[in-house]
Order: sequence, then structure tokens, then C-alpha cells
Amino acid sequence: MALSGTLVHALGHNWLGKADIAVQTIFLAVALLAVGLRFWARRLQLYSLQLNDWFILFATFAVVGLYVVEILKVLLTGLGLHSSEVSRVGGEDIFVQLSKVTYASDLLWIITINLIQLSILHHYVREFGQRVILWPAYTLMSLCTALGLAGVFASAFFCVPARKFWLSDTPGHCGDRNKLQTSVNASEAILSFFVLVLPAYFAWKRAFSQARRAALVCILALGLGIVAIIASRMKYDSNTMPSDATYGSARKSLLSCLVPLLGITVACLPILPPVIKRVFGTSVFSSTSHMSGLGPEAAKHWKTTVLTSRRLEEPEMPLVTVTQPMTAKMGDLTPGHIHITSDWEIHSSRGSTRIERSPVRQV
Repeated sequence: MALSGTLVHALGHNWLGKADIAVQTIFLAVALLAVGLRFWARRLQLYSLQLNDWFILFATFAVVGLYVVEILKVLLTGLGLHSSEVSRVGGEDIFVQLSKVTYASDLLWIITINLIQLSILHHYVREFGQRVILWPAYTLMSLCTALGLAGVFASAFFCVPARKFWLSDTPGHCGDRNKLQTSVNASEAILSFFVLVLPAYFAWKRAFSQARRAALVCILALGLGIVAIIASRMKYDSNTMPSDATYGSARKSLLSCLVPLLGITVACLPILPPVIKRVFGTSVFSSTSHMSGLGPEAAKHWKTTVLTSRRLEEPEMPLVTVTQPMTAKMGDLTPGHIHITSDWEIHSSRGSTRIERSPVRQV
């Protein structure tokens, strides 16, 4: 039985609304699956959660909230229907509700996009050690944070007081909505483009298999598609007719929600090679020169101990393993030298041959 005074009963002929719900549901399921596989990959690698994982987790909560808001737009405010029908069924109060949920969705969209950008950039910091990557990544993280906060602040206080956004007769004033949307979309599109292309050259130069190179190209293409969607939101913003807001904003609403859903998926894809290896038994998508491609036993084997005159330290990217029954005391070692007084073996990750020689050797 249809609820009187609502737009739930109109869903049967609300084709734009149904398409909006269906597409968002499918892509939300894909994004949630990607996030789940991301955390499984961390577990397989025996890694603790990194800051970029937490960014994605918070972005996932935000995008689920955005999905709920979009469902409310369709079911309660008639998003996708012509405003004349919406007004006839629910009266002018429906448009007040539409303005409220639009206000919430604008804030959630900016927050989600910003969290995804920060997650991707922090992943670059952890994945690539080159200074030429680190400084641009930190610079972009600062810009994303600053523009994200500015976007949230500008959207939250677009009208003063904020309730004037949905109650136009409230005393106060509002800014230019077209300028706000254009600036937000333009800044997010430009930043997202630089976030995507920042590591492209260095990733391509690494010792990746052909399959992983192809996967990187696909990820980059998908990311550029997201940038194009963000840019296209400006077109729908300018073409939305205030007299038919529920119908005119339906396509923009669908595109807006695709951006964070696809963004979360793209941010998780580079983390998934360990899961692909576990499920399909292939390592074609793994790097041939990175420790993440090794299993737990191999990771323990390729562990180097470096002795210096100042301290004993274990680097993250070991090059050589020395295996020996240590009989000498640490105090007997000369700084900068290793003394081995029993049989020894050396395995080098740079492809050197195995050495099994003298029972007494000084390096």
C-alpha cells in the first residue's frame, strides 16, 4: 500500500530514480568488495593497517552515508520525477526536504573525495621511496587537505544561517551557488588528475610483469574517467533548471555518486595482488622487485642485519642475508666489519651465486 503524501508509490514510473538506485547499488557493492579484499591483502602480507587504509575506511563510511542520502532523495523527494508531479503529490514541503538532503550530500561528497585523494597519495609515499615522488606527494596532500576544508566550510556556510539553504524565507543571505559548484568541481578535477599521473613514470620503470603493466594502464584509464565525470558535473550544474529541480538534477546526482564509488575501487586495486595470488594461484600481477610480492616465509628469509658503529638496525628493503651460528660476542666486532668464525652462507637478492666456503672468513 502506497504511503500517502510521499513519492514512494511513484517509483514504478520513476525511471531515472530507479536507474540511480540500481547503478549506485551495484557500484557500492563493488566498492565494498574492493575494501574487504584490501584488508585481506594486508592480512596476507602480515602488515598492520597503514594510514592510507584508515583513510579508505573512513571514506567507505562516508560513501555509505552518501548512498543512504541518495536513496532518500529518490524515495522521499521524488528525484527523477518532474517537479510538477512532485508538487502535486507532496506539496512545497517536498522541496524543503530535497534541499536538506542535497545540503548533506554536498558535504559528504567533498569529504569522501578528499579522503580518497589522501589515501592514494599516502600510498605513493609508502610505495615509492624516491625524493622526487615524496615532495610532490606531500605537497598535493597539503593542497587536498586545504581545499577539502575550504570546500566543506564554503558548502556548510554557503547560506548564513545554514537553514536558509532549505528555507528561503529565513532572514540572512546566500552566496552564488553556480560559482561554488564550479570552483569545487574544477579544483577536485585538477587535483585528481595530478594525483593520478604523479607516479606514472616511476611505476612504469619498475620491474613489473607485462600483466601488471596492463593492469596499471587500466587503473590509470579508469582514474582519468573519474576526472572526466567530475568535470562533467559542471555541465549538469549549469543546465539544471530551478523550475524542474527534481528532474534536472537526477543525472548530476547519479554522476556525483559514481565518483567516490569508483574512486574507492581504484584506490584499492593496487593493493590486491596478494589476494589475486591466493585466490587464483598466479603472481603475474605482482612486482618482481618488491617485498610485497613475497610470502611470509620468503620475507623472513630475505632479511638483512646491518652493523654500524652507532647501532644495530634492520632496513625495510634488505639486500643480502648472512646465515651463521654466531659464536663471537658482539663486543668483539670491529665497527664496520663482520667477523664469522664458523661455516657461513651468503644469499644475495641481486642474483649473486651461493657461496659456501671457508670455516673462517672476515668480511
